[in-house]
Formats: sequence, structure tokens, C-alpha cells
Amino acid sequence: MRAKTPTLKRGVAPAILPEIRSLIETSRNYAVTTANLALVNRNWQIGRVLTEDLQRNARRAGYGQQLFERLADSLTRDYGSGFTLSNLNDMRRFFEQFEILQAVPVKSLTRRILQAVPVESETIPCEYIPPAQSSKRIPVNFAKHSFLGWTHYRTLLGLEPGLKQRFYFDQTAGQRWSTRELERRIEGALFERVGLSRDTRKLATWEKIKSPRKTPHFAQIFKDPYLLDFLGLKGAYSEKDLEASLIRNLEEFLAELGNEFCFIRRQHPMRVDDVDHWLDLLFYHRGLRCLVAIDLKLGAFTAADKGQMDLYLAWLKQHEWRKGENEPVGLVLCTSKRRQHVELLLRHGPHKLAVSEYRTRLPDKKLLEERLRIYSRLLSDDGTHAPQKSAQR
Repeated sequence: MRAKTPTLKRGVAPAILPEIRSLIETSRNYAVTTANLALVNRNWQIGRVLTEDLQRNARRAGYGQQLFERLADSLTRDYGSGFTLSNLNDMRRFFEQFEILQAVPVKSLTRRILQAVPVESETIPCEYIPPAQSSKRIPVNFAKHSFLGWTHYRTLLGLEPGLKQRFYFDQTAGQRWSTRELERRIEGALFERVGLSRDTRKLATWEKIKSPRKTPHFAQIFKDPYLLDFLGLKGAYSEKDLEASLIRNLEEFLAELGNEFCFIRRQHPMRVDDVDHWLDLLFYHRGLRCLVAIDLKLGAFTAADKGQMDLYLAWLKQHEWRKGENEPVGLVLCTSKRRQHVELLLRHGPHKLAVSEYRTRLPDKKLLEERLRIYSRLLSDDGTHAPQKSAQR
């Protein structure tokens, strides 16, 4: 008998479809990665050529500016807007601040990426005159850092070379941040917040589990600690000095609070039993759709501070709470908070409130480096290792 020819039913996907889809997606990923690394490698190589030429002609006055202007005119005319004066300067700084371990010709980059050769056998020595302090450059390993594109590096170039730039580079590579996420973390002062945090483990855990939501929980809108170095406060100062300085620098303070905060007024009056009370700062949060009361304290958080904020929130609920809004929340900003006091006092109560510390300057470099190191480790592991005690100071 004649063998029966297999047929495909209409609407039923062939069995080999998943394999073909996988090949297509893999090919697309390779193409994107190859183009991405080729651009990074090319710009670094251009930066190398520029740096070498500048060093050879260092004694010629005004040579660098003339060189860059002429190159920008010529290259922009031939190749488009990617070679403007500012872009060429970025390429030069890219070479000076980063060191690509696999410095290969652009033509052979595709082959080397697809071969996935181990880093030890892939490192190729480059013949160039290293810039000053080359040992402090951040090493770029294409096998580990293929995710980083040129826009990532341009964002990192906007930071002062050193510990801060290296921290954001490591976090971007390790957490696979997009350029937008990297910019958001820089604007949110994550580096400073890690250095100032007294609870590195808690901060790392929060960074691990947090995810974007349409309506955030009220505690998620508050940072801890807040970095208020822009106030310029020196020596002894009062709560009124702190409040006045925050108002004078309201734009910077709003940026530190977050994008959703809207300022209403300072010294908001409240009258209870013929006694006048004054709330330091009153805001509205668009995401939570509620009033936010902020009370400023110079010392440690106490039970009296909790009672005072409860009074403020109760008054706001009775007199300012409008239809369609959520109930007001409170934030006590203090110079220090004792953990057991905060846990016990906030565990029960009729109102939603949080306690955060604020800092007007960063800690010393040694302590800062230690906290950054512990934070990075906690963020990358499962959180089973306890941080060193010195990091909680």
C-alpha cells in the first residue's frame, strides 16, 4: 500500500515553530548586541586616537580645540550628527575614564562576540600612550558588560570619575538597568543614600523587591535617609533655620522628595481648644492622592513627636480631607531615629506616618566605601549574610 502523506490541520502550528522562533530571537539578540558593542568599541577607539594625538602635541597652544573643531566639521559633513564637538569630547573622556579589555578592530568584533571566547584568552594588548592615572580607569569586559550601550556610558561620563562613577557602573551592569533607570537612580541619589543609610541590609532588600505600581503604598514614597546637603547649613542651627533653608531651596527639596510631591504651604495653622499649632510643611502627593504633613526635628525621634504628628493628621482629616482623596499621611524628619522607638510607636495607631533621617553631608570616605561594598554584596546575594557592624554606624 502507498504510505499516507502526513497533513497539517488548518490553524494548528507546526511542531518545529518553537525552534524556528528561538533561532529568530537569538539572531535578533546577537545582531543588537553586536551593533551595540561595535559602537562602544568604535567610540573608545576614536577616543584613543584623539588622546594619543593630543599627548603628542601637548606643547602646541590651542591645538586641542582646533583639532576637535576641524574634525567635528569634517566628520559631521561626511557621517552625520554623531560626530559633533561634544560627542568627540565624550569619546576622548570615555577612553580616559574606561579601559576596554577586548580592544579589537571593529571589523572583527562580530566574529569575536559570537564565538564567546573566555576573557582570559580574549584580552588583546593595545599599543597606546595611557592617560594619566590609567590604573583608576574602570575596566570594561565585553563578556560581562555587553548589556551596556553608548547611552549608558555617556550618562556615566556625566559623573565625577571615582567611587561614585564606579558604583553606578557596577550597579548598572549587575542589575541590568536601562539608561532611563540609571538616570532615575542618579537623580534619586542612590549613591549618597547608600552611604548615609544606617541599615544597609534594609535598603538593599527594598531595592530587590520594589517594583513599579500604579498606586504605591504610602511608605514607599518616603526615602530614608534624605540628603539635604544643598541647604548649606553650618554650625548650630534651629528647626526654624532648617525650615527656612528648605523653603529657600524649595526646588532642590522637591527634587529630593520625588516627582509626585506638590508644595502647599509652610507653618500651616491648626487651632485645637483655643491652642494654636503650626505644621512645619504641608504637601500633596499626586500618586497617593493625599495630603502629606512633614514635621522637622533636630534631635532623635521621641514619643512626643509621634503624638504631635497624630494630632496634626487628626486635624487634617477633620478640616482639610476632601472627597475623593485618601486620608493624610505624615513624615517626621529627624537627625536620628532609634529603631525600637520607631517600631513600637508606629506599630499601632490611627494614622499612617513614617519616620526618616536626614543628612546634610556624606560620611567619611572609608565608611562610605564600606557601605557601598556591603550594599553591592547584599544586592547580589540572597541576603543571608549579615552586614558588618561598622556599616550600621
